[in-house]
Amino acid sequence: MMDVDSLSQSFMAWLSNSGAEISEKIQLTDLREKRAGRGVVAIKDIEEDELLFRIPRSLILSVENSDLPSKIPTVFADLDPWLSLILVMLYEYEKGKDSKWDAYFDILPKEFNTLMFWGQDELAELQASAVLEKIGKEEADYTFQEKLLPIIAEYGDVLDIDHTDEADVQVLLKRMHTLASTIMAYAFDIEPVDGKKDVDEEGYVSEDEDEALPKGMVPLADMLNADADRNNARLFYEVDSLTMKALKPIKAGEEIFNDYGPLPRSDLLRRYGYITDNYAQYDVVEISFDTAAVVMEKSGVSSSGLHSKIDYLESQGVIEDGYIISNGSPFDIQESIAPELIVLVEALLLTDGEFDRMAKREKLPNPEKISTKGARIIREMVVARMKEYATTLDQDIANSPTLDMVDSENIRQHRYAMAKLVRIGEKKVLKAAFEALARLIEKLGTKNKASPAGDAAGPAKKRQRTQ
Repeated sequence: MMDVDSLSQSFMAWLSNSGAEISEKIQLTDLREKRAGRGVVAIKDIEEDELLFRIPRSLILSVENSDLPSKIPTVFADLDPWLSLILVMLYEYEKGKDSKWDAYFDILPKEFNTLMFWGQDELAELQASAVLEKIGKEEADYTFQEKLLPIIAEYGDVLDIDHTDEADVQVLLKRMHTLASTIMAYAFDIEPVDGKKDVDEEGYVSEDEDEALPKGMVPLADMLNADADRNNARLFYEVDSLTMKALKPIKAGEEIFNDYGPLPRSDLLRRYGYITDNYAQYDVVEISFDTAAVVMEKSGVSSSGLHSKIDYLESQGVIEDGYIISNGSPFDIQESIAPELIVLVEALLLTDGEFDRMAKREKLPNPEKISTKGARIIREMVVARMKEYATTLDQDIANSPTLDMVDSENIRQHRYAMAKLVRIGEKKVLKAAFEALARLIEKLGTKNKASPAGDAAGPAKKRQRTQ
């Protein structure tokens, strides 16, 4: 079996021989000692905006570039971009040396450290983190069995995949999970040639729009590790190719980093199987609707006509499964607490008459104005959310792990450490929210003493748009 360096060299040779343009100033390097797998490193100084590599669109491992759709054309109409790419990758993988992407498959990981592959004892270390609800292993199993296995059964001769007994099926399901994790960690949303996408002022597109885009594996582009602070390269979409360019000067010996965008460490762990401190700035915690409802009921929020009120608020996009509270330095209520949560509380605090008049005008409370009572209720939601974790923030910090000190061979302890850091980050967000709400309550109380007629905060800093 070829070693890591030999596989990397074969992969790079395949790219060059297939029409890719690769700068002589970069090198694909084994970074496993840093727990980073492979990575791309500068071996000579690189200038800003300099070409690092150009990958022809024809080399993207995608539904469009595989010959499978031409063999079973009716199948892909009913599959979403994720399942379509999984099916294509299964097919190309089984082709082995006959696949154009054989050298590419050789360097893709065979195992993952993502939450999908954690044991129950390891997942338990995440305690009450909402990320546990996003793993979706059972849902994925069901989807694979309902959507992909029937296709394999019908077109087994085309796909050349054996599934004659239960053992074969279990092997297939495991491979599908591995491929799905590969796509989650490595695939790109492939923009169409015209490149027309609606983006916000920060350059990000909506999740719904990204979900609708076809997925594709972009060789070499996906070998770049990501770093929120040291991002120094970016992928650009061109008519016939995808081009990686330097965003700033890069010195010889420095690693070349892409950026995943503002992902909290919980999602970094779920999607990529690792965490890093410089993504702590994006940490979030969710307060479920159920938790919010229980707190409001205990706080004496009127239940009169509650179902019709909830129906109206749902029609206005206020009702969510979970309400995000995001990190901030300094923590700002208007920027960090989901406006939908503020609107929910303030709307349900209205009298029946006030609510009816608001609904007739198809209006909602202003999330930039929080009443004293509303701030107290949201603070109680934060307290209730804190209690959902099995340990306190102080207890976790007292035994806070350092990932660099964890034995690299002890994967379970490493996972425990990452899980603890994730939950510490979430609890820090909750603590910051509690303290900010306490300050606001005190401020509103002082204001109300001076002016008894007022019970709401005045105009506040406008919440920034988020991805």
